[in-house]
Amino acid sequence: MISVLGRGNRDPSLAPDQWQAYPTLPGERIAVIDVIRGVAIFGILVVNMMYFAWPFYHEAAGIALSATRADRVIEIGIWFFAEGKFITMFSLLFGVGVAMLIERAVLQGADQTRLLVRRMASLLLIGLVHTVFFWAHDVLVYFALIGFMLLLFRNSPPRQLQRWVVAVLLLPIVATAGIVGMSAYRRATSETAVGIESAAAQQQAWFAELYERALEVYRSGSFLEVTGQRVLDFVMEFAGGFLMSSLFLILGMFLTGLYIGKLRLLQDQDSHVLWWRKLLVRCAPIGVLGSLLFVYGRWAGDPLSQSWPAVFRAVGAFAGAPALSLTYVSAIVLLTRSSWGYKALAPFAAVGRTALSNYLLQSVICTTLFYGYGFGLFGRITPAPGLLLTLVIFSVQLILSNIWVRYFRYGPAELLWRRLTYS
Repeated sequence: MISVLGRGNRDPSLAPDQWQAYPTLPGERIAVIDVIRGVAIFGILVVNMMYFAWPFYHEAAGIALSATRADRVIEIGIWFFAEGKFITMFSLLFGVGVAMLIERAVLQGADQTRLLVRRMASLLLIGLVHTVFFWAHDVLVYFALIGFMLLLFRNSPPRQLQRWVVAVLLLPIVATAGIVGMSAYRRATSETAVGIESAAAQQQAWFAELYERALEVYRSGSFLEVTGQRVLDFVMEFAGGFLMSSLFLILGMFLTGLYIGKLRLLQDQDSHVLWWRKLLVRCAPIGVLGSLLFVYGRWAGDPLSQSWPAVFRAVGAFAGAPALSLTYVSAIVLLTRSSWGYKALAPFAAVGRTALSNYLLQSVICTTLFYGYGFGLFGRITPAPGLLLTLVIFSVQLILSNIWVRYFRYGPAELLWRRLTYS
């Protein structure tokens, strides 16, 4: 999002390639986008809490975090309503933001390629610092790396973007089904089946060792030891989670956001109310069914076993999660059109305006609570109390954010990002 010379004017004494870009001023912001972004920050914390509190190897190691029935109910609820839904919402808004940046750059004669590269490079720098010194499961690095890929799509027309979204989200589902089908074929012979089971058991044992090591380091290690563990965890997650799944999900939602931004469906939602209503009606059943399949896949299948529950998980992750995320976005757009709906959701806008700062603050708070150089609660908080802790932390962020925006235009992290991008 840019304005030229701070007020949208061009200096006639300068050549077009010398026109300077500036970030959007607070008065130019679109309230509903900030509300959606604030809701996404809350949902991301709901999902991330157990990743703050436990080694992320627990699922692959076959270790359950649930200690009580309440824990199990909360965990399943998070799988259904939140897992993959809010990161996709945040990704969608990132794509919308890129579309807005491109639109204004074209109108005002700024170099859109240079702006995008600087924006992604500065975000990558912030993400790497966050990863190494605070939290291994940072998403900013992923956003920045995939954001560079948007350079390939920035001039694509909306209809072509639609096709790319379908292709990008369908590919991992088809690939998973193919892998499971080949595994089922190989299991047809007893000798091959024994070999597959043996390899899976060895993998699970390896992840169990990684789990125990991470549990010990995060719970009682020094800052230097924890930093080493963070780097290891990031590499492991990047090699597995990012390249195998997050890449497709985030890119698919980036392109969806680029599509929505190019058509100005959020920037001018008053003229597209019918479109948002249709999207809600179409996406809600797909999102609910897909999320049910995702829960079943998580419940019934070992993540290391190449069995059919893995296909259900893939359908839930790459079809159900985006659809339910779009359902949430549509509902927020429509709710904010009413006075009571806007009044209820308006406080989230302050969190959305300072989204990057709040995301980083969540890491500072939670790693201090859980890691050994803080309060050492790592591995001791199960899903039910974790959800309560999430509500407490976000409530504090909600209050602080609304106070902050009364006195400051940007959050501290947003200001840093803008200076790195536009200086």
